[in-house]
Amino acid sequence: MIEEFLRKEKSAIDLYLEDYFSNLYSEEEEILLKDFTSQLKTFILNKKTKRLHPILLIAAFIGIVNPIYLDDQIEQIRKVSLAIELLHNAHLIHDDLLDADEVRRGKPTFHVQLKNDINKIYKDSAILKHDEFINMYGRDISILGGTQGYILGLNVIKDSKFPDNLKLMAINEYTSALDYLMKGQILEEYMHYHNITMSLEQYLNIAELQRARLLEKSTKIGAILAKGNLHYQIEPLSEALLRIGQAYAIRDDILDMKEDIKGKKKKSLYILAIQNTNEEQSRLLNEIYHQDEVTSSDIKKVENVFAETNAIIIADHFSKNLIVQAKKYLRDIYPDLNKNQKVFFNEFSDYIYMRDF
Repeated sequence: MIEEFLRKEKSAIDLYLEDYFSNLYSEEEEILLKDFTSQLKTFILNKKTKRLHPILLIAAFIGIVNPIYLDDQIEQIRKVSLAIELLHNAHLIHDDLLDADEVRRGKPTFHVQLKNDINKIYKDSAILKHDEFINMYGRDISILGGTQGYILGLNVIKDSKFPDNLKLMAINEYTSALDYLMKGQILEEYMHYHNITMSLEQYLNIAELQRARLLEKSTKIGAILAKGNLHYQIEPLSEALLRIGQAYAIRDDILDMKEDIKGKKKKSLYILAIQNTNEEQSRLLNEIYHQDEVTSSDIKKVENVFAETNAIIIADHFSKNLIVQAKKYLRDIYPDLNKNQKVFFNEFSDYIYMRDF
């Protein structure tokens, strides 16, 4: 069931995004802002994206809303789900810029996309400090573009046809999600520039702020707009998705292990390993993570240390335990979710834990 639901809703969301950007483009009179809208559309309408955040918003809405109203409101909730996708992509734009990442979903990151575009214009021009000029353009427009993305998402909720009291509650959750994202990013940058090696507790806090909370808030917005009961439906569903989101972050670290080692990123596996290393293993990790370049041989050595210290096994067990906790919260929802969505959220829990993407 879950694969079919994810596929169906992703296809629908992609179509709504196409319409959204077409309308945004046609309503904009300034030619330069039209170009910016096209750039943003190119980045967001990537075929490899999974659209998990808006899908969770829709799933929560379908799971709680009175079924007799669903057909009349499904179009509107799909439109509202674009808000959380715009928020997510705005954060990715800023995150990629701060991390100097060049590839996202097999395509250039937003700042690289912008650099490539303007470089075509100035390719044969003898401008002073050419490379610096190109890099600054990509950086500056990405800073502004990510911020604009947050505002666009907020406007989607504001302009929706749901009752004002529900929209106000949804906007409150949207701004709360943004607050979590910003705080997580600030903490990460502070620790990086102060050369602080995170404790596992600090890392999990940042992972919650930057990844888990957005899954939780996406779901909560959908539940609010469906007029769910705050104590008996919305809160347990939110707690379940928070733990699923935490498991999602840890699974990401396991799946991205090679890339993270190559980028010398000290994520959960590194933190778990460093707590159990002997003197030789600690020396090896320290040397490799302070090199300018990390080779394939270095990656293999670090992977061996992660295995020898049981970091991968511990992370896997931790992730699995979070999924068990999530399912307990799903069982506590009353009145229960509509039948198909109850199945969906339970399958989604396993999907996150067992995924290989």
